[in-house]
Amino acid sequence: MHKSRKCRFPKTALAWLILGMVALSSTQTLAANDQNANALEKLTVTSIWDADSLRAGALRLRLHGIDAPELKQPCFNKANQPYDCGKMARDFLRSVIETGAQIECQHLDTDRYRRLIVRCFHHGQDIAAQLVRAGWALAYRRYAKDYIVAEKQAAEAGQGIWQGNFTRPEIWRRQQRQK
Repeated sequence: MHKSRKCRFPKTALAWLILGMVALSSTQTLAANDQNANALEKLTVTSIWDADSLRAGALRLRLHGIDAPELKQPCFNKANQPYDCGKMARDFLRSVIETGAQIECQHLDTDRYRRLIVRCFHHGQDIAAQLVRAGWALAYRRYAKDYIVAEKQAAEAGQGIWQGNFTRPEIWRRQQRQK
């Protein structure tokens, strides 16, 4: 009869070995991601949900640095008459990029809803910048400073939602959750 030998390799050493392998793998993945951080991916737009959210197949995309009115959010024109600014903002985006359009996007981050935060271009033009310049989106200062100048120019010109009164989309969403 043979007695089985116990493994003399300490469990803590095995744990450290596994942890080291995982750390090495993660470092290599991060290095690869850093090398591709500025790469633009060509995507096909399959749907436009609202003025700052769209899809490319199974990918849910959120345009970086902007916040646009929600679909059901009302705004008020110069005569203080309500209008569907969220739908108008979405329709403006649809005029800039149609479903089926080829866009180039740079993945910057992923939000808490697992949407990819992206900076996208269509025919070389920054899509988010076009929305802000036309007054259909705001610079989302909490996350980026990229579009502040464009927002100020749209406000001074009375473009889009700046033609009257509106509630900032972030505040409007919070108010809706409290109801």
